[in-house]
Amino acid sequence: MIKNRKQFSAWVIGLLALSLAGCSEAEVLPATTPGDDPLAGDPTRREVILGFQNKLNIKTAGADTRAANARVATTRADDAIATTEENEITSLDIYVFSSDKEEGPYTYQERFCYRADGSTVPNATKIILTVEGNNVALATLRPKKGLFTKFYCIANQPKLLKAGAEYTVFTPLEQSSPGADYNVVTKAGVPTETDFLTFTTPLLDPAEATDILLTPLPMVGSYSPALDLRDISMGSRTRINMTLSRIVSRFDIINDEKLSHLTITGVSMGHGRKGVTFFPVVPVEDADPTKTLITYPDRDFDGADANKGTQTGAFYSYPSPIADKGYLIIKGKYALNMTDMPQEVSYMVDFEQSVAGTGGYIEVKPNHRYTVRITDADPFKLDVNITVSDWTDGGDFEYQPENELVIGTLAAEPAGATAIENNNTATVSPDETEYFSIPFTSNSEAECSIVYTSSPGGSAEWLKTEITKDVVTRAGSTSYTCKVSKNTGYSGNLFPKAIIVLRSKAGREESQIVVKASVGVPTVAAATGTPSEPAGVNSYVAGSEAPDVATGVLSMQKQENAGTTSSMKLTVTAKGGSRISGLPAWLKADKTVGHATEAVDYTFTLDQNAKGFPTGPFPADGAATFEIQNLSDAAKKVTVTVNVTEAAAP
Repeated sequence: MIKNRKQFSAWVIGLLALSLAGCSEAEVLPATTPGDDPLAGDPTRREVILGFQNKLNIKTAGADTRAANARVATTRADDAIATTEENEITSLDIYVFSSDKEEGPYTYQERFCYRADGSTVPNATKIILTVEGNNVALATLRPKKGLFTKFYCIANQPKLLKAGAEYTVFTPLEQSSPGADYNVVTKAGVPTETDFLTFTTPLLDPAEATDILLTPLPMVGSYSPALDLRDISMGSRTRINMTLSRIVSRFDIINDEKLSHLTITGVSMGHGRKGVTFFPVVPVEDADPTKTLITYPDRDFDGADANKGTQTGAFYSYPSPIADKGYLIIKGKYALNMTDMPQEVSYMVDFEQSVAGTGGYIEVKPNHRYTVRITDADPFKLDVNITVSDWTDGGDFEYQPENELVIGTLAAEPAGATAIENNNTATVSPDETEYFSIPFTSNSEAECSIVYTSSPGGSAEWLKTEITKDVVTRAGSTSYTCKVSKNTGYSGNLFPKAIIVLRSKAGREESQIVVKASVGVPTVAAATGTPSEPAGVNSYVAGSEAPDVATGVLSMQKQENAGTTSSMKLTVTAKGGSRISGLPAWLKADKTVGHATEAVDYTFTLDQNAKGFPTGPFPADGAATFEIQNLSDAAKKVTVTVNVTEAAAP
């Protein structure tokens, strides 16, 4: 049974803005006296103070500075919310993106970095963190003036990935005449803000036993309503308050081995995600859907209170959506009596809610705590009670209606093919231009933006949103409509999954709507002309068809001389582009991704000297299989079986 100690419904919990937590309006303050910062006297820069409203433990080379009177944050009932280690900051990277227009586009301008050991980061400006009072950590930075500017903060995670590879190419933008009315960006920075928002955490490797989530934990925060720094004569300070939010979930386990007769030795997670994006926090999906979910490596169940009561922070995971049907794996030894020989046991603990005999899976959300209480155990079954709580520093989260954001019923365009599912997912046709509208209310100013998931084919801004303010109610809330349609300026053939983010600028409220393109299974055929080399010896035959998966057979002839080329050219046609996945080492493709046009030619060539090449007897039917996937939706694919034949003896 799941009990929720929050003071509002789980639907509202899901609207918390984890990546834009607690941003306030910028506050203008008097200028400070220049100190040791070499940028302090630079008239082309403006002093900006970021105030993090967390009880953080600022880790430095000499000492720990905790913004909480050196105490662990507790709830009203004195149960731990965040431990010292969970509040620790060992690194902070602040990425600055700017534009000469408030509406964008925004590109990379510069980076400010803090490191606990006092080290510097190449091509970044070093900053220090200080503490104000009991609750606030301060970062003072001096970004360049002249443009509209946004700030994205990532703590305890200096490494960023783009499409699965570490990203290190940061090139500052250039502007023409800072301070002048005609100032423009003359050279865009790299990356763009749109590209940056697809970056992810490092991805967990289930085969690596040490690849587990431990403290210090990654946190994020941002100020994305653009700060106007165009006036170069302005010398005052600007202060921005925000809250850093953890992008992982925490599991506390309560077990008394004397009562349960179970000694827990390890914890892991099944159907978990490898990583997340930062802004917003969205679980990563693999290009191959079968590789999206993993089983986390085991984490030892240890600590002062392990098997003696409540072990806080027993396990950390990335968020797990309901559809993943994730579960904890608890391993240990069970012995009913002291004289019995302990037996190895392993239990699956589903993230499931049951009310009056019915229910379903629950979502494991970032910045939330899940307390698993062991109530009974035997060698075959484990009874547990799971409690869900917020993971803030000020007790259970109290709902504040003045910042509420409530989503209405999504409305598809009547004449179109848009399909709405669960009021949070829309599937749209790339051939249409008008898709659907999102009605919502907010008691403060709201905004609507688009974040695209990472794609092997690169970025593709194929959607656009337009938000309108409808009416102000007696209660003071405002009704908005966010219209989602196709970007008419986009002419590409790539349509990656997108997330529409609705947020309240004044509060901590955010909601996400997933948008997918309705694309089909690629069509595969032998290319026109002479597709086979040698002519006539290789072939492709289409097989069965289904809505999502089709089949085909590629026959390739082994040549008597391994140096003789044996190749076959196939034409793959797919709205949304195409991708080759899972080729054996002995079958080479001239490329693995194509989306410049719907029809793309791929040439497949046998490498008879490669490892694993069939040795006979021939024909070797079913020697290998690979997939030709739709690049915009990998679930739409053709499974190709490869047969290897042998030239007839002369």
